[in-house]
Amino acid sequence: MSSFLQHVNIVLLPLVVSNVSHMLIVKKNHFKWLNRPISKKMFGANKTWRGFVFVSLVNAIVLQAVDFILHLKMENAFYLGFLLGLVYVTFELPNSFMKRKLGILSGEQASSNKMLFSSIDKMDSAFGVNLIYFLLGHLDWQCALTLFMSSSLMHYSISKILVYFKLKKSF
Repeated sequence: MSSFLQHVNIVLLPLVVSNVSHMLIVKKNHFKWLNRPISKKMFGANKTWRGFVFVSLVNAIVLQAVDFILHLKMENAFYLGFLLGLVYVTFELPNSFMKRKLGILSGEQASSNKMLFSSIDKMDSAFGVNLIYFLLGHLDWQCALTLFMSSSLMHYSISKILVYFKLKKSF
C-alpha cells in the first residue's frame, strides 16, 4: 500500500460502516436469534453472537466493495475485512471481562477511573485491528501508530455521535 489514505479506506471506512450498521441493528433488535450473550458471566449481556457475526460479515462485504470501487486490486479483500471485523469485536472482550470482574455492570460506566476505562473502551479494538494489520505486513510501525491514533479518535468521535442520536445508550 502506498498511501495512508488507502489504509484509512481499508481499515477505518469498513469498520465505521459495519459498527454503525451494527448499532442500527441493535436499536431495531434485528437478528434476534443471534442476540445471545457470548458469556454473560464473563463479558456481560452486550457482547453477543450477533455482534461477532454481523460486524465481521458486514466489514468483509464493505471492504470488498471498497476494493472494487477504489480499484485497489487487493488479494483476499473479503477475508481481510472479515478478519479485521472479527479482531475488532474480539479485542473488546478483555476490557469487558475486566469490568465484569470489577463489578461494573454491562453497559454501565466505572464509578472510579472513568477516564481510564473510557480510554480503554475507545482504544481496545483500534489496538487489535492495527496490530493485526501491522503484523500482516501492510504497514510500518510509524504508519501503524498513526492509524491507531486516528482509529481511536474516530471511535471516540463516532461514539459521541451515536449517543447524541440515541443509537447508543452511553459513551
